[in-house]
Amino acid sequence: MIKCVVVDDEVPAREELKFLLEEIKDINVIGEASHGLEALELNRKTKPDIVFLDIQMPKMSGIEVAKNMIEGEESPLIIFVTAFEEYAIKAFEVNAIDYILKPISKERLEKSVIKAKNRLKNKKTDYNLKLEKLIEGLSMKPTKPINRISVYHNGRLIPLDSTEIIYATLEDKITVIYSERGKFETNCTLNELEKKVDSPSFFRSHKSYLINLDLIEVIEPWFNSTFVIKLKGSSEKIPVSRGQSREFRNIMNID
Repeated sequence: MIKCVVVDDEVPAREELKFLLEEIKDINVIGEASHGLEALELNRKTKPDIVFLDIQMPKMSGIEVAKNMIEGEESPLIIFVTAFEEYAIKAFEVNAIDYILKPISKERLEKSVIKAKNRLKNKKTDYNLKLEKLIEGLSMKPTKPINRISVYHNGRLIPLDSTEIIYATLEDKITVIYSERGKFETNCTLNELEKKVDSPSFFRSHKSYLINLDLIEVIEPWFNSTFVIKLKGSSEKIPVSRGQSREFRNIMNID
């Protein structure tokens, strides 16, 4: 049996992951931790084969926990559980370190466990080197986000500060930005625009909406644990999809 430990500061997240792991053959969850120090102590006592480690935790992040774990002679394989955006996921892929993106799917978890099983059959030297590179990359200060975007209006280009953006959406397959200065079009897709305004202030609430969290005026609970949002300067009611609702709850500290 492969010994596993689950680390996440949220009880529902731990319970969900444990439930899914119990359905996978040869996996035995031997413990769980709610914060970094508890995780390090549990790792020292139980010496698990795999640690499922949340990245965004208070006081000690998953990155810091991983740094401490890989210093030991018998370091476990670490599978990060993350809500990081695409740029971070690419870092995982390049360094061949596995991750599970929240919300967790059973199929993705099974693939991750298979990768870990294969790793356990081989020496961990190469794994540790790659993990150290990943941690170093994630620990680096992020590049400064772009604060200005040029948008189209009456055939001219207008520089628009990202803080002026209320939200962006799709209209007739064209990306449209609603701002404090009016409505503008851009040649960017929503995915490209999201990368350009890479900032904690912006959130992809739905596949068709990118919103400015700093301008949220009202949050209305909706059906199936979703929400609709009213933003300052706009009469539009913007949805938060079911797939994004958990991350939205975390960001907005909704119990």
